[in-house]
Amino acid sequence: MVYAKWRLLMIDMVSISVPFLRRYYTETVSGGAFIDDRTLLERFGVDMSGCVSWDAEHQKFSFTQLHHKFESLPSSFASLAFKIINGTDFKQIPYIKIVGNPAKLLQGHNVYGSDNLELCIMAVVQAFVFGDHNLTDYLDWEHACIDYLDLTYTAHVENQTQAQQCLDMMRNIKVGQTKPWYDEKHRTTIYFNKGSELRANKVYLKLDELDSQINKLTRKYALTKYEHFRRQLIEITRPEVRQFATGALRFEVRVYRQWLNNNGLPTSLRLITDPELQKTEPDIIQRLWRLAFKDIFKSFEGATMNTYDKESVLKSLQAKFFRVTPTGRITYPKANRLYGLYRNIMTDGFERTKAGYPRETWRRHMDDFNDAGLSLAQLMNLTGDQSNVVPFIKMINVDFSKQLPADYVEPLSLARQYNQNPALLRLVS
Repeated sequence: MVYAKWRLLMIDMVSISVPFLRRYYTETVSGGAFIDDRTLLERFGVDMSGCVSWDAEHQKFSFTQLHHKFESLPSSFASLAFKIINGTDFKQIPYIKIVGNPAKLLQGHNVYGSDNLELCIMAVVQAFVFGDHNLTDYLDWEHACIDYLDLTYTAHVENQTQAQQCLDMMRNIKVGQTKPWYDEKHRTTIYFNKGSELRANKVYLKLDELDSQINKLTRKYALTKYEHFRRQLIEITRPEVRQFATGALRFEVRVYRQWLNNNGLPTSLRLITDPELQKTEPDIIQRLWRLAFKDIFKSFEGATMNTYDKESVLKSLQAKFFRVTPTGRITYPKANRLYGLYRNIMTDGFERTKAGYPRETWRRHMDDFNDAGLSLAQLMNLTGDQSNVVPFIKMINVDFSKQLPADYVEPLSLARQYNQNPALLRLVS
């Protein structure tokens, strides 16, 4: 049996769109708008990509389909990316998309971090403003808005082996419209709702991701010797960071603008960073995370025993479903029928056995199993292949009171960090 200790809700990634001020773009007769390529190259100083062809008649090169690729900006602890997206005749006005990881920007790693909306979102804004470019004054910050937020919670089990076994079990979960997707070559991550424009969930092993980040940063520093890469490596390789990542299962959801608006969180940059917002509803991030994972966690309800211990299963069914005859004898007709169904699922697998039952009958049987302590997720994991089964898991109630390591101190805003240590700002520039 696995007992998972839940902790650490955090905002793990932020994407912001900021339109350009009206005086820097040209409107078209069809209602669109654009910034001409010369302004992008000369005034804004960005690098452009596109197609190059030779015009033999006029003896000159021709450049078409010019666009700006994501460009990285270093900060004291991490990097963020931005991209200019030009308008068209039929689409939105030109804007900049800014993407960054608040925890990495504020403290150098995202093994744990903050769920403070103002602190996290403004970390991305401030890292962009302090960056080495001249774009800030051209932007209409009053009309900036959030594209998406990544909300993350961490569950800890005893070791990496148990964490991988828990993840393997989840591959067979199918609840309503929430379907799993995974790559057999990368078994440390499972995706749900991949490609959705509202929300996309994933579950992954944090230690594997941490090791991948360390390897990438080590290679980058070896090639460039940039000081901000060295600082990131120092933070991400601290012993307490690795200790926290060991045995950690990350439950992360990317929630997009429409989903946030539909569920009570404003996406205007001005409104979402208002300190009064979280004072009014301190647990708003927790509420949104719970809502986004509701269907997935519903499948774990009732998981209180080892699904592959046949004797334990039979005893649990008999303890729940029995009948006393007029002579005082105890019989177990329903328990025995359910146990026979359980044996069929073990032999033929969940999906094949389900196909032989009417929908309402099957649903009633699943409710009976759940009442006896056998969850839908456990039954779904019975594929008929006994060599690959994981004979344990129990997802306990989420304890939001134990969110952070005992010695965790929420970092200062980037602006205050730079004010206290001007060398960090010089490092960025």
